[in-house]
Amino acid sequence: MLGQNSFSNQKQIDLLQIVNYALYKKHYPQDTCGIIERKIKLLKLTEQGTHEKDNPEKSGTKRTQKVTTDVLMLLLQKSGISSISDDKAKMARLISYLTDFSEEKIRQRLSNPDELTSYHREEIEAINKILAELNCDISINYNKQR
Repeated sequence: MLGQNSFSNQKQIDLLQIVNYALYKKHYPQDTCGIIERKIKLLKLTEQGTHEKDNPEKSGTKRTQKVTTDVLMLLLQKSGISSISDDKAKMARLISYLTDFSEEKIRQRLSNPDELTSYHREEIEAINKILAELNCDISINYNKQR
C-alpha cells in the first residue's frame, strides 16, 4: 500500500517507524522509559552485524584452530592433565568447549599433528608474547621455511 503512493523512500521509512512506534506503545504502555525500544534497537544492530565491530570483548586478532589447539595442548600437558588422560576425544571435547571450534577437527589435529607454517607466524608471535608476559616457560614454533 505504501509503495503505490508517491512517497520517497525516506518518507516511507519514517512513516513505518511512526506506525511501528504507535503499535509498540499500544502493546507496551507501561514501558515509559523506552527499555523495550532500546532492546529492539540493539537487536537491529546485531542483525546488521555492526555489533561485532563495536564489541569490546573481541580482540580483533586472527585466531586459527591449529594454533589455538596446539597452545591449549601445551598448557594441558604442562598442567599434567594430558598425561592423566591420553584419550584424544576427551581432550578434543574440552578444547572444543573452550574455543567453540569443531570437536571433530580438533580430534583430527590431535591425532595427526602437522607442523605450523609461516602462515601462522603473526598468531604464534602474539601467543608467544602473551605466554612470555605470564612468565610461562612454554612457547610454540613454526617452520620458517614453509
